Amino acid sequence: MFLLLSLSNVLTGFQLSAQEQNKKFSVKADNVTLKEAIEVVRKQGNYSFLIRNNDIDLNKKVSVNVDKGTINDVMAQLLTGTGISYEVNGNRVVIFHAAVPEKEQGKAFVLKGKVTDPSGEGVIGANVKVLNSTEGTITDMDGNFSLSVTPNARLSVSYIGYATQEVVVKNQTPLHIALKEDSRLIDEVVVVGYGVQKKANLTGAVSSVKMDEVLGDRPVVSVSDALKGAMPGLQITGNSGRPGEEMSFNIRGVNSLDKNGKPLVLVDNVEMDINMLDPNDIESVTVLKDAASSAIYGAHAAFGVILITTKKGSDSTRLSINYSNNFSFSRPANMPRKATPLQTVQAYKDMGTINYQSGQNVDTWLDLLKEYNANPSAYPDGYAMVDGLRYSLAETNLFDDMMETGFQQTHNLSVGGGTKDISYRFSFGMVDENGVLASDKDAYKRYNVSSYIRSDVFSWITPELDIKYTNSKSELPETSGGYGIWGAAVAFPSYFPTGTMNIDGEELPINTPRNLINLAYPTTIQKNNIRIFGKVTITPLKNVKLVGEYTYNHLSNEKTKFEKKFYYAHGGNFVKETSTANSKYENSNGITDYNALNFYGNYNNTWGKHEVTVMGGFNQESSDYRYAEMSRMNMINEDLPSISQATGDYFAKDKFERYTVRGLFYRINYSFAGKYLIETNGRYDGSSKFPKDSRFGFFPSVSAGWRVSEEAFMKPLTSVLSNLKLRASWGNIGNQSITPYAYIPGMDAEQAYWTVSGIKVTTLKPAALVSNSFTWEKVTTVDVGFDLGLLNNRLNLVFDWYRRDTKGMLAPGAELPAVLGASAPLQNTADLRSKGWEITVDWNDQIGKVKYNLGFNLYDAKTKITKYNNETGLFGKDKNDKDTYRVGMELGEIWGYVTDRLYTVDDFDADGKLKAGIPKVEGYNPNPGDILYKDLDDNDIINGGTSTTKDPGDRKIIGNSTRRYQYGIHGGANWKGVSLSFLLQGVGKRDLWIMNDLFYPHYDAWTTVYDTQLNYWTPERTDSYFPRLYEKAAGNTAANTRIQTRYLQDGSYLSIRNITLSYNFPSKWMTKIGVNNLAVFFSGENLYTFDHLPKGLDPERSVTDDLGQRGFTYPYMRQYSFGINLSF
Repeated sequence: MFLLLSLSNVLTGFQLSAQEQNKKFSVKADNVTLKEAIEVVRKQGNYSFLIRNNDIDLNKKVSVNVDKGTINDVMAQLLTGTGISYEVNGNRVVIFHAAVPEKEQGKAFVLKGKVTDPSGEGVIGANVKVLNSTEGTITDMDGNFSLSVTPNARLSVSYIGYATQEVVVKNQTPLHIALKEDSRLIDEVVVVGYGVQKKANLTGAVSSVKMDEVLGDRPVVSVSDALKGAMPGLQITGNSGRPGEEMSFNIRGVNSLDKNGKPLVLVDNVEMDINMLDPNDIESVTVLKDAASSAIYGAHAAFGVILITTKKGSDSTRLSINYSNNFSFSRPANMPRKATPLQTVQAYKDMGTINYQSGQNVDTWLDLLKEYNANPSAYPDGYAMVDGLRYSLAETNLFDDMMETGFQQTHNLSVGGGTKDISYRFSFGMVDENGVLASDKDAYKRYNVSSYIRSDVFSWITPELDIKYTNSKSELPETSGGYGIWGAAVAFPSYFPTGTMNIDGEELPINTPRNLINLAYPTTIQKNNIRIFGKVTITPLKNVKLVGEYTYNHLSNEKTKFEKKFYYAHGGNFVKETSTANSKYENSNGITDYNALNFYGNYNNTWGKHEVTVMGGFNQESSDYRYAEMSRMNMINEDLPSISQATGDYFAKDKFERYTVRGLFYRINYSFAGKYLIETNGRYDGSSKFPKDSRFGFFPSVSAGWRVSEEAFMKPLTSVLSNLKLRASWGNIGNQSITPYAYIPGMDAEQAYWTVSGIKVTTLKPAALVSNSFTWEKVTTVDVGFDLGLLNNRLNLVFDWYRRDTKGMLAPGAELPAVLGASAPLQNTADLRSKGWEITVDWNDQIGKVKYNLGFNLYDAKTKITKYNNETGLFGKDKNDKDTYRVGMELGEIWGYVTDRLYTVDDFDADGKLKAGIPKVEGYNPNPGDILYKDLDDNDIINGGTSTTKDPGDRKIIGNSTRRYQYGIHGGANWKGVSLSFLLQGVGKRDLWIMNDLFYPHYDAWTTVYDTQLNYWTPERTDSYFPRLYEKAAGNTAANTRIQTRYLQDGSYLSIRNITLSYNFPSKWMTKIGVNNLAVFFSGENLYTFDHLPKGLDPERSVTDDLGQRGFTYPYMRQYSFGINLSF
């Protein structure tokens, strides 16, 4: 049956402009009916339409976007994916279901077709696949393809940057498939202060990542581990790899001289401890880096802002159950190697030792070691007794002895879903990690419970409730006396025995690290955190949204420490010693109650090409911190340590800190034609941390953007240049990161351990001078940058350059007369300036059936002091051993001596005195093999002058410890469900001064030697790296180990952070057993680090001269893991 259709009525929102030549049209419509679309084409082109089948759905919604196209271009795009075909005969268009003769149904034929982009250009390399089969191909240079199919086949057509389309074949050949841009890319939104914005409209310096993308299947349990290397300008560092280690965050380098300055971390708009979060509960992480984007948070945001958005339930989604796990095994990634016993004792001899610490004769020892090495059975116990002295001979490895393979397991279960009126999500996460120390006394456990529900009570009001609870417990062995666990492991030589030793008939453990761990009582830190977040959104008018938020956050942090009294064998000849004179039990508890209120409203409207968004609100936060500590000695029952089980005197102290912040804030966004963007933010803030007369401040910002790629003159470049946006911003923020009562003079009262007439004495610390006029530090940032997308956004580049000035930093004022007996109070007297840049490059593409991505980010910054009260130009430490600063100082600079060479015998006369003109270190008499420094001030004496820039003596700036050129590299590929991904992270430039037992041979008295330290000077080895050694680290050791160019280390590195291989089982298999998705994975974390340091020194740690741990602490772990991701 044939029906002649005559249609009328053109709907609003549909545009058509005729081009007379060749009857070409420019058609643009979105979500109109097929009936409405046909009417417009009929009128414009003088076409008549014939509907051959009366069951064709003319109310089907279609969209079309054709620029200067023919009738075939228009109709092909209108009917794509509808199962409807057409023919054009002159001015008549016939629409019909493509009937397939029964005898030809199921018979394969060669389908030819073309894939085009929205402008009609052919798409090169698009993936065309026959669903539920292995057949597929890719398009050629012109977008054409051919493929053997059956008439009822369904095709899937995909390409990077475009939405995947499914098309029913139905004998349509040639087949024209017009791809549409992926709206997720066009309309991608980023979380910003008190709201979200389209990524295309951002004008500030903002970086954002999806947590599922950076976390993947890695065996990481903390947000900090997951984010390391993921975004430029975000620096994440830690000092050890112990279970539950909390890392520190920094955004764009040094903001202030305040050592406590750290970014503001907001979870769903409210401050929270980032270490208490389960990474699996996080949807996205946004970093606000410039003042323009973070000024809306005012007082807290001087060091940048990290915005974390947690996962919520989805509207109109059926019940979804997701379970994932991860099982990993760990071993230290980088451990030092000690010299052999023979090499160690030879070093004793070379440094002039005759008899070692406990009287062992070095020559006798060497002979015994040579004999033992040749015939170990001669001394089956691994030692010899000569003249009542023990000579240890067997080689041991205390590091291996104290460690085992660590094990970690994580589990995460979530349930979520919703309807159009309600959405919900509940999750449970568990982390159980046993570290590598023996006896499983280094452990970390964490439990996360989260529940979220949202309901549209009415169309105009939406309440939300989010409750999170976290419980964590970390344990680490605590030993008293001596070097501690790591100090002992580092200092004791490779012949140090393990196990036990019989002393006067009593079998005692030797004081090896392993035995200390077994005997020690672990220090326990237990945290409980509950957060209740309520939110109500009201939409009273079409373009108006009002939001009210309230948060209560309770965090308790309890620490218990017990110094247990036990006996062990110690010393060169091993005598009985006690770990401590008296056992001691300590318990402390810190509790923080935090309340926050946010009220804000948002208005958005569009008038023609003008779009305006206005947001304004009120914020109030209060924090109440209480801390109490109590200890007592002499435990009655060491198996049940507690305050009540001790008989000694009590010691107690407490403190509290309270502060409140209150502010008004606003943001105004203006966009013209989607091309010209302006944003202004501001906040009027008050903080109780400052005196009443100076506790309020106004902090504004402004930014602008130009989407150059949207200009008409850029259209010819659309196929190459997909996006170009220029950005610039300026902003000012206040810094309130100080203690709450810094402007109030106070005296600390403490109870001393000692007594007078049997009564414990209460002591008072004298009050320091304070200034009652200090106020906010002010941070002003200028940022310029651009966003660039090329080749349909397959290649994306983001670049920013910034200058940040911090003015009015709290620093000592003018020096006061010595007779006053107090130092100058802190005042707003110091300024600094940071300059830096960052770049991110990402490439996403597809070759055949292989999708892949590759990207990197790079960041660099330098900071200088521009104002400081230091007229003498003092550098290094002041008289109170505090860091000193001066105008012109670049933070991180290292002052030191310039090494010339080692002294030789030719530098001395026959009497052993230095020849004329050869300098020496003041106060020392050098020997051949000692360090000879360059005499920069030509006075034949090597010294540090007055440690000022005017008189530095023989020192100069020889390096800088600032991490420069920090970068991250990531990539991945996917083929038929098999995915491979990697993450690299590193630092391009950094100088390190390391002087400790791990670096320098025999740095401290009676310590060991490592295999990286054997190249020291001897009369037979004069071209050595290290100078001559001295017994007990005496002699000229102090002169040889001064900060100098010879031993300044290169701290740059490249770390293979992660490699993960995973497999997603085909959905056609899984659906048969009721499973939506099943993936298995294998992963390696911290696999290898390329660096320039001696083995055992990790460039990621803050390596120092700390003798408490002998320059070493809990190492970072190399982890291998496997697990599954399962959803129903």
